[in-house]
This record gives sequence, C-alpha cells and structure tokens, in this order.
Amino acid sequence: MNFLAYGIPLGRYFGINVRLHFTFLIYAYYRVQEYHSPVFGLFFVAGIYLCILLHEFGHALTARWCDGEANDILLWPLGGLAFVRPAWDPTAHLLTTVAGPFVTFVLWLTLKALTSVSMPPVVRLFLHDLSVFNLYILLFNLIPAFPMDGGRILRDGLWHWMSAETATRIAVWVSRGIAIAAAVFAIYAGEFFFLLFPAFIFMQTMHEQQIVAIESRGASGFSIRDRLRRGRKQREFRQAVREHIKVAEALTFHRCETCGLTELTAPTMDFRVCPECANGQEYCQEHLDAHKHV
Repeated sequence: MNFLAYGIPLGRYFGINVRLHFTFLIYAYYRVQEYHSPVFGLFFVAGIYLCILLHEFGHALTARWCDGEANDILLWPLGGLAFVRPAWDPTAHLLTTVAGPFVTFVLWLTLKALTSVSMPPVVRLFLHDLSVFNLYILLFNLIPAFPMDGGRILRDGLWHWMSAETATRIAVWVSRGIAIAAAVFAIYAGEFFFLLFPAFIFMQTMHEQQIVAIESRGASGFSIRDRLRRGRKQREFRQAVREHIKVAEALTFHRCETCGLTELTAPTMDFRVCPECANGQEYCQEHLDAHKHV
C-alpha cells in the first residue's frame, strides 16, 4: 500500500493534478493552535502551503520544459512532492532541481520587499513571517543531502563529470554523513525529536540508487540549445497562426456589388445573390431590386 497515494484532489493546473494528503488536515489543525489568533494562523498556514505549491510548480513546469514528465503534486505535512521525470540528462535534472529553490528565493525577496510598503501592522507581520519562512525553507532545502534539493543539486552537478550511478553513490554517502552528524547533534542537545530528520535521510538514500536505475529506462537526451531553438520555432508557428486567423477574420464572405457593404460593416444586413446577373453578383437588401444587371 502506497501511503502517498491517498490525497484530496485540489484541481488540475497547467495539466498537473494537485492533491492534499489527508494527514495535512491534522497537521494544519495543530499548527493553527500555535497562534494567538486562529484566523491569523489559518491564513499563515494557507500562505505557507501556497509558497510550497509554487516551489513544486517550479520543479514540475521546468521538468516539462526539459522534455520530461510532470503529472502530480502532493502537499503533505513535510512540505510538497512534485512527481517529475525530466529527460535523462544531467543538465535537464539540474535545471529541474534548481527551479524549486529559485522560486522560493524569488518569493523571499518579493515578500521582504513588500514589508517595506505602508500597510496595516497585521498584514506586515503576516508578510514578514512568510518571508522568514521562505528563507528558512530555502536554506534548509539547500542542505546537500537527499531528499532535499541540495542533495539532488550535488548529484546532478557531479553527474556532468561522471556517470549518474557514481554521482548518486557519492551524494548518498554525503547525505548519510550529514544524517550521522545531525543524529549526534540531536542526541547531544537532548532534542530526540530531531532524530526523525536523519532517519528520513537514511530512508531516502536507501532507495535513491534504485530510483536512478528506474529513471534511466527508456530515457531521452536533452540539449538547452535544441530546446531554445525548438521554443523559438514554436513561438514563430503560433505567431503565424495568429496572423493567419487575423487575416481570415478580416476577409468577408458577403459584399454588396453596388455599395460595398459586407457582413463586417453591416452585421444585421441580409445579402442575396441576383439570379439574373451573369456572375451571380451579391447585393444588400437595399440594392437587390435596384441595380442594373451585369
């Protein structure tokens, strides 16, 4: 049974299904209780997960741009999961991985800038706390250990110089070293709850090499230059289609031979073909019986 398969559908955006894991509702309830104002807490939790959703969309949409697949995003108590599979290429994987932290970085800068604008104190507090959250998430996510983006950035960067399997093996051992250091620190500080963090890292590293083997099956290549060239051709094609539609809409089907009225200049006018004219000329109602036959 797949624990992550159970989720509440939140809609489909950009062709990507977004789901909310049922455990999130429990987590959100207890998280809201931490704030003196339940309304503020509710809005803050909603803001947190909106930022997380945008982070995951950064991964998903970039994976698609890199000739890959991205069909589902799951929001759950530990954040978000974008189920993506970019093209089997180190650059494609690196771009897909970096896109998420980049979105978070932009959100942090934007929210931080908004706090300098004149606004009610409660709104400024909300934006300030949200910007701090994005900064913490950004720094935490860049820790070079799986399953954080930092671990994937390390693997994808090494992949440019060696095989994916070797790069993954190195990143796995770095991740386990960080997990051991975190476990020692948690025990030394007496914060046994934080032992969940290294345990989560070890669980992920156990499967990471298997994930690489699965992703490599039937994979295709990727080139930024080819992707940019293809994007330019697609834009040129769409522009040509728009111009063709514009020209087609400007052309008229009905035109009065005498006064030149068309269905565009006189939308309510009825036009008729004169059966006595040699070439079947068309006339408006006013000139249908008042014209010289040609």
